[in-house]
Amino acid sequence: MAPSAASGEKTYRVRALWRTLQGEGFWAGRPAVFVRLVACNMWSGYEADRARDAERNGADCPLWCDTAFTKEGSVRLTASDLADAVVATGDGVTFCVLTGGEPLLQADAALIRALHARGVTVAVETNGTLSLAGAFGDEADWPDWIVCSPKLAAARLEIETCDELKLVVPDYRPEAYRPLAQRVRERSLAGPLLWLQPEDGPRFEAAARLAVDLALADPRWRVSVQGHKALGVD
Repeated sequence: MAPSAASGEKTYRVRALWRTLQGEGFWAGRPAVFVRLVACNMWSGYEADRARDAERNGADCPLWCDTAFTKEGSVRLTASDLADAVVATGDGVTFCVLTGGEPLLQADAALIRALHARGVTVAVETNGTLSLAGAFGDEADWPDWIVCSPKLAAARLEIETCDELKLVVPDYRPEAYRPLAQRVRERSLAGPLLWLQPEDGPRFEAAARLAVDLALADPRWRVSVQGHKALGVD
């Protein structure tokens, strides 16, 4: 990606953009273009800040997050240039996932409109701490598909609704997010999409067993498996 020329137009700092398969949730297996936007409001992204940010934000994700979303190696692109890059990278793939970090720190209505103008369906993966109306304004300019994976207690979330609610177990449990689960849009599907995703890493085996037990105890919830890792794709 070549950076956009200076023009006074808003730019988005993009750490990575790649074509792959969506590995999780309802759209698992669907070809997608992922756009990783720089910055997160839970962790700076730097090793030295893990403990500090976990304590400061009251979240444990800074202690285990392994995603590279810092500004190093990123480029700045206008909405038009970024949308063009998504289309070029997709090479026929018209499903785009905005991720981070926390994508709602940067994504806005102008970016959604630019992608829609090119026939791209837009999904976003957010931690739920920011308002959709605050980020995108009118609901007509919201992403087409919204996935919320909370990293804070339900009372501290600002997101109004979502299409999928994904809890990373064992640290996040269904009983703690019942109010948010009730606001998940059903989208004419067989009930709301409520996911339990086992935490990756050394606790995976125990987390997977717990996720299965929780889903069997409350069948409204489903277990999400990271299919892209099983298939060996990024």
